Amino acid sequence: MHTLQRTRTRAAAAHRTARAQRVLRPVGQCFEIQIDHQIDHDGGRWMIRIPEIRGAAEASCRSAVEATARECIAALTGIPLGYISVWVRD
Repeated sequence: MHTLQRTRTRAAAAHRTARAQRVLRPVGQCFEIQIDHQIDHDGGRWMIRIPEIRGAAEASCRSAVEATARECIAALTGIPLGYISVWVRD
């Protein structure tokens, strides 16, 4: 009887370990965006095009491009912001 208990415990531990090692894939939708840098008298701006939904946005710096694109997509499609990812094509 004691051996049976150990076997169940090991099997349960192996199951917990396998479950912890699973790779979680994001659930949501990925959009391809295209960006162009345009220089003006203020230093420049980044024009963002989202062909899949025929959307466009503008960011003041390169580091804000992805966040701005995600916010634009969320506003136009109704998809929650956390479910949107973008792929940048320069």
